[in-house]
Amino acid sequence: MKVRIQVVVEAENGEPEKVEEIARLERGTLRPEDLGLTLAEAKVLLHGMQQAVVTEQIAEYLEQFKTCPDCGAHRTRKGHHPLVYRTLFGKFNLVSPRLYDCPCQSHGRHSSSPLVELLGTHCAPELLYLETRLASLMSYGLSVELLTEVLPIAEEISPTSVRRHLQRVAGRIEGELGEEQVQFIEGCPGDWAKQPPPGPPLTVGLDGGYVHASDQKSKTEGWFEVIAGKGVQTEGGAKVFAFVNKYDTKPKRRLYEVLKSQGLQMNQQVVFLSDGGDTVRDLQHYLSPESEHLLDWFHITMRLTVMRHDDQRDDGGTEGR
Repeated sequence: MKVRIQVVVEAENGEPEKVEEIARLERGTLRPEDLGLTLAEAKVLLHGMQQAVVTEQIAEYLEQFKTCPDCGAHRTRKGHHPLVYRTLFGKFNLVSPRLYDCPCQSHGRHSSSPLVELLGTHCAPELLYLETRLASLMSYGLSVELLTEVLPIAEEISPTSVRRHLQRVAGRIEGELGEEQVQFIEGCPGDWAKQPPPGPPLTVGLDGGYVHASDQKSKTEGWFEVIAGKGVQTEGGAKVFAFVNKYDTKPKRRLYEVLKSQGLQMNQQVVFLSDGGDTVRDLQHYLSPESEHLLDWFHITMRLTVMRHDDQRDDGGTEGR
C-alpha cells in the first residue's frame, strides 16, 4: 500500500489552490509495529505540515504591510534579516523584511520589522508552556529528553534554553503579583451579608520544612525554610504553592491569590490546617473573616506520642523509686 499525504491551501481571492506533498508512506504485510503511523513518521509529518502552514501564514501576514494603511503608497524594503522561531513541531528560519515607513506616518521612526514585532519572543506560547510545566516537575535535562522524545524538535532545545525560558515566565508571573499587605480582608459585615451565598468551605493545608546544605558548618547558616501548601475545594480541584521563607517578599499575597483564584468570598468559610509553627501561623492571619485555624492530625498525633512517652517514662521512674 502506498500513501501520499498533502497539504492543500485554499485561496480566498480566486487563485488556484496550493498543493504541497508532505510525505509518502509505503506499507507491506501488516505487522503490529506497522499499523498506522510510527513515532518517527509522525514527527516528519508534523514538521512538514507545520512548515507548509507557517510559510503560508507568514506570506499572508507580510502582504498587508507592503502598502501604507493610510494612503496606500507602496513601502520600500530597506533590507531583511533572519529570524529563528521555535514551535512545538520544529524550528523555522524565517526571513524578516525591514520596511521603510511611509512619509505620511508620524510616529517618529524611519523603518520597522513587522515580523520581529509579532514574533519577538522567538518561541511559540505552547512550546513555552510545555517547557515551563515540565521543568517545574523535573530537571531541565529530563524535560528536554521528554520533549525531544515525542516532538520533532531534537537538537533544537537545550537545558540552558529551558531554564532561561522558565526564569522569564516566572519573572513575568512575579511581576503580575500584587503588592504585599498585612491584611486582605475587604469590606465590613454589612457588605459581606450582601454577597451571593458562598460556595462550600475551602480547606488549606500548610507545612514548613528545612533544607540543609550537605556541608553545613553553622547552625545559623547553610539552610533555608520552605513553606508549601495546597488549597482544596470541596467540589473542584486543588492548587498548590510554595515559597522560601524570608526570601519571598510576598508570601501572604501569594496565598491570598491562590484562594482568590479558587473563588474565595469574604463570607466563605476557610479552614487552615497547619503544624502551628510561628511562620505558618502568621501567614494565615487576616486573609478571611470566616477563617478557622486547626492543628492538623499528623502533628496532633506527634504531640500525643511525645506525651505518651513522657508519661511512660514518668511511670517507670516512679516504679523504680
